[in-house]
Amino acid sequence: MKHILLVTIDTLRADYVGCYGKRDIRTPTLDAVAAEGVRFDHHLTSITCTLASHCCLMTGCTPCVNGVTWNWITTPARRKTLAQMGADRGYATSAVTSWYAFADQRVFGFERAYSQGKFKGDDTRGDATVDRVMSWLAQTDLAQPQMWWVHFIDPHEPDNCPDPYPKTYVGEVEFVDDQLGRLLRHWDDEVGLDETLLVITADHGEHINDHGVERGHGSQFLTNLQVPLLMRAPGLINAGTVVNELTRQIDVLPTILEFCQMPMPHNVEGMSLRGLIEGTESGLRLVHHGHCVNDREAPFPPYLASIRNGEYAFLFGQEKSLTHIFDLRGDAGEEVNLWQ
Repeated sequence: MKHILLVTIDTLRADYVGCYGKRDIRTPTLDAVAAEGVRFDHHLTSITCTLASHCCLMTGCTPCVNGVTWNWITTPARRKTLAQMGADRGYATSAVTSWYAFADQRVFGFERAYSQGKFKGDDTRGDATVDRVMSWLAQTDLAQPQMWWVHFIDPHEPDNCPDPYPKTYVGEVEFVDDQLGRLLRHWDDEVGLDETLLVITADHGEHINDHGVERGHGSQFLTNLQVPLLMRAPGLINAGTVVNELTRQIDVLPTILEFCQMPMPHNVEGMSLRGLIEGTESGLRLVHHGHCVNDREAPFPPYLASIRNGEYAFLFGQEKSLTHIFDLRGDAGEEVNLWQ
């Protein structure tokens, strides 16, 4: 594909997207992308805080390898990012993000980047983010291949979406879906979606009255780890494809590289999902390694790490001891701790 558009929606649980079929929620833009491309039904993020999770996405490596385990760590360890790889192959790289703390780090390496603005302020709301993308595109030489990252903060609390959306998590999700629609329509007009590999995902999910937490994230439970992953690439990805196997955040970068014919660094931990998408591979039985969040004020018990496959989840505590086992085949909500 000539262009790459990576969209990340902060704090978006997979089961709060309509095409995942769990709830009655209005997300027509995300649903349309799924219908026109591929939906991954069991996709897990590596760590449930914003900067560290995006670093995993951009490097294809887990936090114990890239060294970024919390939001305020600013230097990753010895790994190239997607933007740096793209620049090496002639892409013009741009990032428009809606969280100021992205400006405080040197992780992602985009040539042109916006990360200013008040947290959850009017200037970082989804409509302002799309307005900024439109303004930047008007000043962009679209004859050159483009690699863009657009980040929406909206589903993160506090809920401040505009009327007529209810100021709830659901209202925020529906609002950001509308703004994503604005973004994609403008991108199609100016750049061309049919010449673009579109990837949409999230950094982490959210506790919403589960596991004793009213609202928040940072834990190793599935409500925080499972996020949507949608890809669209006309001519490369068949419309309506669904991947049911477990996939991992670290697999996204290798997949982008393969679809766009960029070389794969030898030290990337993830693997390309193209074979799963095209049906030439199956039964991979990937194992997911979730990592802790270094936040002493988090509203949940501290966990060091988790290990998961398609059947079981194992959670480990701060003393490196096993604390929870869940049989996901009959306990998708992780309510029965078998370790006892």
